[in-house]
Amino acid sequence: MKYTKRFFASSPYLLSILHKDGIKKQFMSPSDKIKKQKFNDPLNEASFAKAKGLIHRYPDRVVLTVTNRCFGYCKFCFRKKNWFDFEGFDFEGAIDYLKQHTQIREVLISGGDPFFLNNAELEKILAAVRGIEHIEVIRIGTRVLSTNPMRINKETLSLLKKYKPIWIAIHINHPDELTLEFEQTVKDTVDSGIPVVSQTVLLKDINDNSEILKKLFCRLVYLGVKPYYLFGCDAATGNEKFRVSIEKALSVMDSLRGNVSGLCVPTFAFDLPNGGGKIVLEPQKLIKREKNRYKFVNFEHTEYDYEDI
Repeated sequence: MKYTKRFFASSPYLLSILHKDGIKKQFMSPSDKIKKQKFNDPLNEASFAKAKGLIHRYPDRVVLTVTNRCFGYCKFCFRKKNWFDFEGFDFEGAIDYLKQHTQIREVLISGGDPFFLNNAELEKILAAVRGIEHIEVIRIGTRVLSTNPMRINKETLSLLKKYKPIWIAIHINHPDELTLEFEQTVKDTVDSGIPVVSQTVLLKDINDNSEILKKLFCRLVYLGVKPYYLFGCDAATGNEKFRVSIEKALSVMDSLRGNVSGLCVPTFAFDLPNGGGKIVLEPQKLIKREKNRYKFVNFEHTEYDYEDI
């Protein structure tokens, strides 16, 4: 079996914290080798590509995969295929498509990590997207705060402020990622008037524990970050050991719901195969229904009758 190191370099910052248990299990290290194999496209993004790097799956929003490079490579990445077979980003084709499709109101800039681009490259994309009248919101999906937070400096924040409304959606999975550098960058970003939400992947033997997630989510809210999504790990090649069952995921959500503030609880979702899109699930609280009479169970597992109108 042939192996490759490809470009699994990590930023100096990530290397400095890679020894932490909650981090080292998540990322490829520079010494890691990966089997040469056919990587799948678990979300079937290719079938929704309208230009190179533009994915239009939902009616009012699109994803721009502007790079395949990151400051650190997640072992459970659902876009591993792009690590080796990235076709590039067709800037002109993407902007032309956005101009022609007026139902699109939101653009998610993703990758790889968009902040792997330099500020001039990033501004070219932001300016072009913001220049389209019907585009209302720009969202940037990034893991830079966990892998290279110093990348978001004063110059970068000044750039982002020019193209508001911009939302930053950060990827963070474990409290070990909440370093002083991370927290300072969050503070600087929020103080710049740029809202930040978080996305977390539920990972077996890493964070599939309500106490770990409670610590993470509550601290994020304290910092001004709204926990947005808790995702089930996608069925990408090599992800088997990271995946958590839906039953276990709902049990974790049940432990969170009611025991911490609703501000601290994200929405649990996972992606259906073959491009079926996101499914949102909540622990089952409705036990029984007879006409307009319902029986519910609350967060303390106490049953209550409820008569509807």
